Order: sequence, then structure tokens, then C-alpha cells
Amino acid sequence: MQRRLIGCFVLLGLLLGLSMPAAANTKAGTAVFFNETGHTLAYNFRLFWDSKGGLPIFGYPISEVFIENGRPAQYFERARLEWHANLGIVQAGHLGRWAAERSPANAAFDPRSGAAYPNQIYFPESRHTLGGLFRQYWESNGGLAVFGYPLSEEFLEVNQQDGKTYTVQYFERTRFEYHPELPAKYQVSLGHLGRQYLDATRAAPDSALARVKSADSAWGIVRPTRVRMPRIGVSAEVVEAGFSFGAWDVPRYTAAHYWPIAAFPGSAGNIVIAGHVGYRDIIFNYLPKARLGDELFLTVNGAERRYVVSEIMTLLPADTWVMDPTTDETVTLITCVPIGTYTHRLIVRAKPQ
Repeated sequence: MQRRLIGCFVLLGLLLGLSMPAAANTKAGTAVFFNETGHTLAYNFRLFWDSKGGLPIFGYPISEVFIENGRPAQYFERARLEWHANLGIVQAGHLGRWAAERSPANAAFDPRSGAAYPNQIYFPESRHTLGGLFRQYWESNGGLAVFGYPLSEEFLEVNQQDGKTYTVQYFERTRFEYHPELPAKYQVSLGHLGRQYLDATRAAPDSALARVKSADSAWGIVRPTRVRMPRIGVSAEVVEAGFSFGAWDVPRYTAAHYWPIAAFPGSAGNIVIAGHVGYRDIIFNYLPKARLGDELFLTVNGAERRYVVSEIMTLLPADTWVMDPTTDETVTLITCVPIGTYTHRLIVRAKPQ
């Protein structure tokens, strides 16, 4: 993935250092609101949801994004999406494993040694097979990346929602169900494991389950809204930048959270925030005064999270590796120096304390 750091605004509003047009206003960058459940979908999760089958595969969102097990997560009727910022990828959670462990004992979960008929495929990784309509659906709708390996063979199971018996098969991330009463296009459906998991575990906080009023609430529980460094007088609002993997849009005169690669406070990964310089008291004008050991605070959901500056660097615009995912929680502040010529990038990094 190639990225270019956008240059900084000078007094006349000229933008320096941009070698390609910004293409940040993508469809995936627009948050959407689902009145059916009162929840939102945006950014990395919307990109994954849209590209992997959308509503028929995942169902409606039934929570907002919140930090679960050290990473942003969001629940849907049929799935849980997880943002692994340290890897820069979205994954569907292993709700199928969770559900399979709670399914009544059945010989369908016993390991197999190979395929039983020609159209059936065998997965040595999980020692189970896949065939027929379930194989067609698996292969046509994302396969391994969306559903994972099979954890069982096909078998009859009573559905917890309607009390009826259906042919099912468990996978790492989901459960396939055969509904012969539906039109052919929908006869293979996914179980509502997202609802089942939340009902059983109460894993989501009330703030994530509460209905919201608009798409503006997307990721509101986890995203930083202000950055503050009291010793040097930095205090700036943080807003989301445009969503694009090819360019970085920094809103004029404000700090910006860069969605495609960003982590979120309280989770592993690189929390990348950029701000302009060039005007008196503008966003990061005082950032060059930063010293190792300075306190840095990010406001999230009305509360501040404390960090301490651990590294300060001056780099060239081409040194975009500072935006790459990190294995642990890191705040990376970026601005342009020196004021007036803006030929380099000042990088201030901090760790949670």
C-alpha cells in the first residue's frame, strides 16, 4: 500500500508535498445509519461489510463499535467484525467456534479422514468436509476469509430462534442453515450468532447497545476527539480525515484522525493524528517544543487517556513508514517543519502510561 503524506498549508493556503490527487471521499468513508436497528456502519467495517456480501451475510448492525478484548469490535445479527489495527485488517470473529462449543454433543463434530463423495472437499486443517449447497454458498460468498474452516459435518439441529429443525453446519466464524421453506436464493442462510452471542454473554456495554440518532455517532465511543499536551500548550480537536488507502486528507486548520490505518485508544496499533502549522496558535504550531517525557492526553468518549512522549524524529515526506501499523499502542503525531518552508515532517510518538 503506497501512501504520501500531504504537505502543510502555508499562509496563502497552498498545499505542499502532495504528489497525487486525494481520493478520500470514498463510499466506504461515509457513515450510514440503519433505522431498523438504530445503529451505524462506517470506515473499515463498512468497507469489509460491503465487499464481503453486506446484509445477507452479516445482517444489520446491532451495536456500535466498542473496545473488546483489546480491539475495536462491532456486532451484527450474524457476525462480529474486529479491527486488527496492528495488522491493518478487518476480520470476522470466531463466533462459530463459540457456538459450536455450546452445541449439544453430536457425532457431526467428530473428525473425518477424507471426503465421502466426489463433490465433497476435505479440509485437513479442521478435519471436516464441505459439499452440496453449503459448498456452493461457501465458495460463492467469500470462502475461508469470511466463514473460516468447517468445524462439523452437516447435521439436524433445533433452531433456538423458532424452535424448528434445520440442516446446519458449523464453521469457525458462522453457522450455515438450510431453510427449504425460503426461495432458492435464500435457502442457505447464516445463523444469527451475533445476537445469540450478545444475548448469552452481555459482552457489549450499554453505551454500545443503545440506539443512536444518526450516522454521526459512528465509532463515537472509541475515536479520539481531542489531543492535549499541557506543557507546550497544544490543545486541538481531532476529527476524522477522508477515507482512502491512496492518499491522506488533512482537514484545513484542524487535527485529523486517519481512519484506514489508525488504531484507537485502548487497543494495539498506531494512532495516527496529523495537524497543520503556519498560523499563530494553529493546531500543532507548538509541537516542535515537545520533549521526551512530556504528557499527552487523548479524549475518548468524554474521558482522557494519558500517554508519555517516548520518541521525537524529523523525517522527509517520503518516510511514510511512521504511519504503518505498530504491534503495541502508539500515538503518532505528525506535522510539518520548519514553519515557512515545510520541507520535513516532525514526528512525536507517545506510549500509554
